Amino acid sequence: MNRCAAAALAIVAAACGKPGDPPAQPAAGSAEPFAAPAAKAIASPGCSQLPFADTTPVPEASGAAWLTIDGKLALVVVGDSGNHGAYGIVDPETGATIETGLLPLADDAGDDIEGVAVRGDKLYGLTSAGWMRVWQRAGAGFRLVEKAYPIGPVTLSDKKTNMHPPDGDGMVCDGRVVNCGRNYEGLCLAAAPKSAACIGFAASKADGHLYCLSEDAGKLVAHHDRAIEITRPGALADCAFADDDTLWAGSNMFDLGNVYRVAHWEDPGAASVTRVGSLAIGFPEGIAVRGDVVYRWSDTGGAPSMMAKFRCPR
Repeated sequence: MNRCAAAALAIVAAACGKPGDPPAQPAAGSAEPFAAPAAKAIASPGCSQLPFADTTPVPEASGAAWLTIDGKLALVVVGDSGNHGAYGIVDPETGATIETGLLPLADDAGDDIEGVAVRGDKLYGLTSAGWMRVWQRAGAGFRLVEKAYPIGPVTLSDKKTNMHPPDGDGMVCDGRVVNCGRNYEGLCLAAAPKSAACIGFAASKADGHLYCLSEDAGKLVAHHDRAIEITRPGALADCAFADDDTLWAGSNMFDLGNVYRVAHWEDPGAASVTRVGSLAIGFPEGIAVRGDVVYRWSDTGGAPSMMAKFRCPR
């Protein structure tokens, strides 16, 4: 994950500007890595930071999901492109990383795992191109249980869109290309969806929308016509369901690390989005929620990855 230093300065300037000023647009044309802010987390009024480990050894932490391991609820945190399926198991109470390893991959798609979610006993991982992998816990690690598959027809070009949505209603590009098409950054699946038409979402960075996922013949499928707009292009970083199936979404620093709650998500046309506030650490990407506790992970282009835990009373 590369970000230019000029963009970081623009973001900091926006954060310090007058109330109501829009976030500055990122500068383009640099391959400099994003300069991470100080380790102190940003918490909006009404939310408070909780004691938690500052970092995890997982490189470029981009997504997290709740999974019961050895009878105890834990957070599976994954790294993105170039890290070969790197993951860590994080204790949700202390932040201690109690296990690290590599999720098994096949060459049917790339390793740019940007979002993870759990459904039943399966861990799902979505790449930026729109390809899904599925794992199950096996001993002190995971096993791949099926081939990678696209969450829709592969109709988009291989052009890297990153922060600009593609034309048309296509949803998937070549599985071995990074940051093309909708440039998915997150994945979330409801524990008890109210309708088979929308059981979860794929989060698109390219256009800032959450796209409904349904299940067809055992595979997850994305729907362009069932979408919820969260934030502007280039800013959406992840989505998560809390234990009560409340839907949350988190942005990166191009939207000042804001966190949003989404009501009535089961009917995207009637959904409403409420800004909770800025909850950020480093360059925030991953988000997980349990009750009124929000977790965030940062991808600043290497290891370790910064993380923070907040309480936001509802």
